[in-house]
Amino acid sequence: MIETRVVYLEGKGKIKVDRITLPELKPDQVLVKTHQASVCGSERYFYRGITVRPQDEARGGPEEFAARQDGKPKHAYPIGPWGHEGGGTIIEVGSAVDEYLGGGKVAVGDKVGSLVYPTYTDYWVTDPAHVQPIPEGVSFEVGCLYEALGCVGWAALYLGVKLGDTVAINGTGFAGNILLQGAIKSGASRVIAVDIEQNKLDIAKQLGADDIINVNDGDPVERVLEITHGEGVDVAVEAVGGTGIGIVQALGMVRHNGIMSLYGDNYAPVKEFCFNRFHEDGLEIRNLNAVHYTKLRSIENMREAYRAVQRGVFNLDVILRNSVKYRLDEIADVFEKESADLVKQSSLKTLIIP
Repeated sequence: MIETRVVYLEGKGKIKVDRITLPELKPDQVLVKTHQASVCGSERYFYRGITVRPQDEARGGPEEFAARQDGKPKHAYPIGPWGHEGGGTIIEVGSAVDEYLGGGKVAVGDKVGSLVYPTYTDYWVTDPAHVQPIPEGVSFEVGCLYEALGCVGWAALYLGVKLGDTVAINGTGFAGNILLQGAIKSGASRVIAVDIEQNKLDIAKQLGADDIINVNDGDPVERVLEITHGEGVDVAVEAVGGTGIGIVQALGMVRHNGIMSLYGDNYAPVKEFCFNRFHEDGLEIRNLNAVHYTKLRSIENMREAYRAVQRGVFNLDVILRNSVKYRLDEIADVFEKESADLVKQSSLKTLIIP
């Protein structure tokens, strides 16, 4: 019998760490020892009480990776066991387990990335459809970013950027700085990075942004229109999430017949939001999610993204140098610290080590 710690978000600002005994492994399951987990921006919003109203909950498909068993809405407190970014090593395989979804034999000792809760833990038991093998040539640390990096890597491939385009990236955290690299590699002639944190903007500049805009210094939409001589950008990217401010900014920045590429998940209703420009300016809207399809299509999208990672398309050394590590026992303090003042939350990706 294996004991493990699990984390629950019991309510706004309330994290609880429990110790449980894992159930006996079923024939169709695998046991994974956690190597590294990481904090998703969505979890910071949930911790701060910014979440989805019951009437706004997604319908979800029949093949959804995780669903609540208590009948409550998906985003109702308590939330957990928590943590959906992470990876580890398979240490036991059920007798009926054969292949990963998408192909490849499952074996003890495989290093895998997770696609589902929980990863804020020491060990977890799961269906092999919920983990994927870390590709050869990808470090364990990078591979443990599987869900987060797979999602944004796939988004970077489908931004819609063409040679010579101007691009605005709203939000330059972990996701925004991957999307920025995708825009540059796709041939953008000018990339504008927008954020509230100067440290993240400095990283964006290091990664190749032509212009950086700190929203503390004035209206970012006015600044983008000034840079583009009133035309707006060809592609406006939303990588902020949470409250919808990134969508509002992106809409203000995009040109007639331009593309709005939406990456962040926004939970709170956007007040006084007008759809006239969507219609009259003939805007193209791209929903850049990799995982909210069928299970198999989600896996295929992730594997496509990781081919790019495997081939060195993204500078991940800069991302990891600007990421901070904590122990699992510190997780309550980590969320309290990082949610107290978003301006001071400068880590691109906060890593949680058991």
